[in-house]
Amino acid sequence: ELQLFILALGTGIQDAVVYPQFGCFVSNQTGNTVVFAVGALSRRGAHPIVSSVSLPATATSLGLFIASLFITGQLANFLDVVQRRWWLFSTSLFQCAVIAIAAALLYRLPGASHASNGLSLLVISLLAFSSGAQVGMVRALKITDITTAMATAAWIDVLIDPKCFAPLTQNRGRNRRVGFLLSLVVGSFIGAAAHAELGPGFAVILSLLTRLLATGTCLVLPTRSI
Repeated sequence: ELQLFILALGTGIQDAVVYPQFGCFVSNQTGNTVVFAVGALSRRGAHPIVSSVSLPATATSLGLFIASLFITGQLANFLDVVQRRWWLFSTSLFQCAVIAIAAALLYRLPGASHASNGLSLLVISLLAFSSGAQVGMVRALKITDITTAMATAAWIDVLIDPKCFAPLTQNRGRNRRVGFLLSLVVGSFIGAAAHAELGPGFAVILSLLTRLLATGTCLVLPTRSI
């Protein structure tokens, strides 16, 4: 579970950087689905919508996230390795490499941080592809209380839980959801602060560090979990 909380922390950092910088999310695809519709119709009709939404960025993120989910998810199914240690480690390492490339682009090429140009869309593509692989990998572990990205269901399940106030030792599901939400919220604040003070490149590196930490833990997962 600790590994998943670390991933949720990194997810919060990442989306807190990408949304203000590029006008889209790379993990929260519920938001992107709505934002895509807003962006597509924002200049139509008698009452045009004034919005900071970037339609190219949103479409790119949504498309690459879906592609990554399909490719990595179906490959894991085909190989029958969804919970194997080597698959979790290699997939996580691949995600780290993709994020590292995105961070390098943001640091080395100033144009990569400008919304909706070719370089920025490449950065978004890399981050969204990595996020899709992460969410698909986590979902296959069947720990549904910790998705590492989608918070809405967790908020609902915590607040309507009939055992909401049970002692810590008597409600593991609630504990997992609360831990996930706290990780996501803390990560979001860290990402927002890092982005504001040190720029998007540094903030993405912080996200990369959390992913590397989680990747390292794949080597010591309990046998029961792999």
